[in-house]
Amino acid sequence: MTSTVALLALTAGCSGGADAAGGDNSQLVIGFALSQSGNMAPFDVEPGNAAQLRIKEINDAGGINGKKIKVISKDVRSSPDTVGTAATELIAEGINLLVTPCDFDLSAPGASVAQAAKIPSVSICAGDPKMADTKTLGDYVFSANAGSDVEGSSGAEWAYHKGWHTAYVLQDESIEYTKSAGRYFQAKFKELGGKVLGEDAFPGGDNVNISSQATRLKSLAVKPDFVYVASWNPGGATAIRQLRAAGVTLPIVGPAALDGQVLLDVVGGKAGDIYYTGFACYVYCKGAGSAGLDSFVKDYQAAYKAAPSSGYALLGYNMVSAIADAAGKATSFSGGDLKSALEADGSVKTPIGDVAYFSKSCHKIIDMPMTVVRVANGAMTFAGQQRVDSIPGVGDGNSCAAS
Repeated sequence: MTSTVALLALTAGCSGGADAAGGDNSQLVIGFALSQSGNMAPFDVEPGNAAQLRIKEINDAGGINGKKIKVISKDVRSSPDTVGTAATELIAEGINLLVTPCDFDLSAPGASVAQAAKIPSVSICAGDPKMADTKTLGDYVFSANAGSDVEGSSGAEWAYHKGWHTAYVLQDESIEYTKSAGRYFQAKFKELGGKVLGEDAFPGGDNVNISSQATRLKSLAVKPDFVYVASWNPGGATAIRQLRAAGVTLPIVGPAALDGQVLLDVVGGKAGDIYYTGFACYVYCKGAGSAGLDSFVKDYQAAYKAAPSSGYALLGYNMVSAIADAAGKATSFSGGDLKSALEADGSVKTPIGDVAYFSKSCHKIIDMPMTVVRVANGAMTFAGQQRVDSIPGVGDGNSCAAS
């Protein structure tokens, strides 16, 4: 697939940038510190590509109130240390805003550097709510995702209203995203009146083996209505395949990080009764019927000679729309003015409809329905949408949740 860097020749234009204090308002300079290699590349490359696509569209249409967006990009190779170094270098080159990877653990070093410089940073799609609570890393830190708190809560609400009132949780402990997805799933499910009959954990990563966990699940005296697998691909897909191979036939529900063609590739054509709360149903998923999504996929494919392989691409595209919309209302592109504009921007038009971004206390998507996707017989189909009115408080300081 064409790399993000390759498209810079089309979008970046001239070299140089605004000074770090945002004194030059002739263009909006965005620094991209994303992974083009390593284990986070599957979650960074396509959202980064889609972000570049949206930047080109905005620039071709005249820019932000006549001012173009300039991009400076660095490959952080899925390394937290490299993210911090790249952020320092990009800030020295005069960026107005930093884009960090699709993961809290990986983004944190770069976001902390930007916070110290009072430059807004936006994770392209980190799900852990600590990325957006304004306190953990700071009030200049944002995420262009609804968050694993929303994903876990949406999965709980959808399953409960489907009539599944008992659950078993299989928890991937590898990253903060999966931990919070499982934590918020349990909190919301119990709040609704559901009962968690048991839980187990596995380390996740590249070499998943859940044979003992599957044995313990099968030996339960009272079987749950379904299993919530709080994991991410490819480890999550591997865990699901192993559950099915072990004879666990219960329905499986999971978060958005199970989304994509890789899930079909790993679980095989016969696996079924799997559901996850994703961002969109397109390309490898049928039944959503959205002209906006069809247009996005067509444009993405034209630019990169391949269709998106997961719904995460859409988050990168939408992120740029939100940033550009806010920048167009900002007094200047300086850090404080841009931060204030992001916090006050409100709803943005996207290929899936209007999506509400950010508030003063919650620095992530604050209103976005999750798309429930069903996996069966080697195919993915649209199973509906689920929106949650409130996120339960779990005592982790999440300012986007109920107190």
